[in-house]
Amino acid sequence: MKCYQFLMLAAVNVLLATYTHAGEITGFSWSSGIASVGVQPIVPPIVPNNNDAVGTSPNEVFIPQKNYVGIGPVDIEFTVSDSGGVTEYHFREGVFNGTGIPWTDYHMELGFGMGTDFARSTAGDGLDFDFPEQNSPVSMGPFTTIVVGEDTIDAYNGVVPPLVYVGYLHFHIDVPDGITAFTIRQYPTIDGTVPEPSSLLLASILLAAAAMKRRS
Repeated sequence: MKCYQFLMLAAVNVLLATYTHAGEITGFSWSSGIASVGVQPIVPPIVPNNNDAVGTSPNEVFIPQKNYVGIGPVDIEFTVSDSGGVTEYHFREGVFNGTGIPWTDYHMELGFGMGTDFARSTAGDGLDFDFPEQNSPVSMGPFTTIVVGEDTIDAYNGVVPPLVYVGYLHFHIDVPDGITAFTIRQYPTIDGTVPEPSSLLLASILLAAAAMKRRS
């Protein structure tokens, strides 16, 4: 093989290795006693290490539906591999209100762990909702007031009626090196509060009992 051909092949291999092993979201799991969750297969980022991308990031995570049947948190944990930088992801989500109760607001938190082990992300740790630039679009369905913090999103002034599908919620997350996983916790509320995870099973039982009573 000629020298220049060898060098070209080596350069291609380096590029492929950089893409294949770039820091990225590599998988997911979810934990909740009240809802079903559908997530599209995770694919490598199109543009890794694109922190502070302006506009919609081409690196997308698509969650077609979360079917809530009770009022409480859904934790989705994503596994991560290092990239030598920070990759910005666009999350696109569909949400179905199967609770029988109108939602008056909706909330998201970034953190680590699931269920009772969940701990919110701390300021300055690199995991954030496109902070501090916040130059990528955020939309939360029917909610017109959206407050985006470093690790939280709170949406108000709107209603999701029962048995209504909202498609889609859009938000961006900066995923840094140095973590093996992170969690998005999210929940609708009807009075500004969210039950503890230990109370979710009771809430689901009460909703099911009420539905059975209405059918009898």
